Amino acid sequence: MNRIKQLRKEKGLTLQQVADDLTARLSKAKFDLQQFSEGGSSKQGKKPIAKSTVLRWENEKNSPTAEMWGMLADYFGVSVDYLQGAWSEKEVLELMSSSLLDNYKRIFEMAREYYDEHFFFNDIDLDTFSEEEGHFYEVPGTFDETERKSWIYTKEIRENDYMSLAFVILRCIFFKGLNENLYTAEHIKALIEEQNNLYSKTQKLEVVFYPEFKGYEEVKHFMNSFLDAENGKENFLKVFLQDNYEFEDVLTNVVIEKLMKEKASKETMSLALISIFEKVILRYEAGADIRKYRYVRNRYEVLKDDYHALSKHVDELQKENDRLKAELASKR
Repeated sequence: MNRIKQLRKEKGLTLQQVADDLTARLSKAKFDLQQFSEGGSSKQGKKPIAKSTVLRWENEKNSPTAEMWGMLADYFGVSVDYLQGAWSEKEVLELMSSSLLDNYKRIFEMAREYYDEHFFFNDIDLDTFSEEEGHFYEVPGTFDETERKSWIYTKEIRENDYMSLAFVILRCIFFKGLNENLYTAEHIKALIEEQNNLYSKTQKLEVVFYPEFKGYEEVKHFMNSFLDAENGKENFLKVFLQDNYEFEDVLTNVVIEKLMKEKASKETMSLALISIFEKVILRYEAGADIRKYRYVRNRYEVLKDDYHALSKHVDELQKENDRLKAELASKR
């Protein structure tokens, strides 16, 4: 659907006003062209645009010519693509914003119902189950209750494109927080202390799952900031996407730009955004694997050095033991 009616209403114009204004513009354009090409001064009559014509354009029963699309766009001060119904960046942000506002309460409710809310966004992956596999989990007692809940929540989220979009946005935020706190100096220190048995059993759990806890805190912080945004929720999302390099190409993605220009439906745009955010999650997961590899490699180097130092010490002790044995034997 084009935006002729929307823009006319926004500017408080009647159909007749738009028709008269366009007739005047069209007459002036024809006159200017005649003056330029012929050097003449007489105006040729031009059939006026009727308000019924504008109404048919608005209802898409007729379509303006390419020349008229350009004149209409200039008249309303917008691009031709936007006038013809293409998505604006603001509308994409509005879709993301409304999906969060409409679904965040239910998503956090699911998290609280999960066996541990801190692991909800880590464990619930919309690609985990196929529909065929999922049916097995619908029967209580058939599988582990946590797995069964995972399927039930996954199914509920999948059935609503807008809830799916809200979920993957928040899941991205979770992995952002997890990644930023995975194998950091604080986390590594805690892991080493745990390995040295300096923590109680309860504290060990906090050490092992430290990144997940931080990831979930990041989600709650993001949602609170979004709800309290003073400059508008769409503007908050735009700034957030621009300020975090993993998200910076969400709005400039070639697929999203093409769908914007082709006036895709909200459902189609939601699915495309879900795909983009899923790719961001994969990048975060890849980054987490790299961090883990670096940590394991560094720990290996440290342990290898410790092993060589210990082996050298054992050799020295063995030599000293052999020397003492020889000395004792000579005194006998």
